[in-house]
Amino acid sequence: MNFLPIITLGIIGFIYFLSVSYSEKWNFEWKGIRKEIKDSIQALDKFGNLTSEFAGYNMNTPKQWHRQNWLRKNINTFELLKLTEYPSGTVKGFAYEELLTKPNIEKYELYKKTLNDTLTFVHYTSGCIGNRFMLSEYAIKVVPNFRNYELKNQLTNEQVIEIENLLEKRMSKEKFYKKEYYKRIK
Repeated sequence: MNFLPIITLGIIGFIYFLSVSYSEKWNFEWKGIRKEIKDSIQALDKFGNLTSEFAGYNMNTPKQWHRQNWLRKNINTFELLKLTEYPSGTVKGFAYEELLTKPNIEKYELYKKTLNDTLTFVHYTSGCIGNRFMLSEYAIKVVPNFRNYELKNQLTNEQVIEIENLLEKRMSKEKFYKKEYYKRIK
């Protein structure tokens, strides 16, 4: 009996399965990130969005919020910088949020880096409302609002104008970027 067609179909099926289930996260280089931070980051990512202290109709404090706070207290700057490259909006959003609120970090280049990342969206839940933001919008408009700081206190006037103008251009193309984002996650 000839099993070649069955074996061939099996191999093709296996390759197809790998191609549709592949994730860029498989190739992320965790070197320099402590195991407990890695575990918490993977749990943060699996939850799928960042959250405020109170979420949902019952206004409960979700586990994700406690996880975010634990990470805030335990993660270091090197790990945060490395996580700005992680292929997840939740993780990138968290990393940028923390970096942009740390003293003694050059903020201008971080803002510009978020503006160049056009296919990353951050999902954020507060109360019973969930929103999806472009990474740059989240870092430049949302985070300063709920972390109580202003761009003008972190950047020069020229830098603020440049960053806000670049954000405005990105926001005008948001529909296109969302369409590309959805293609990418299918």
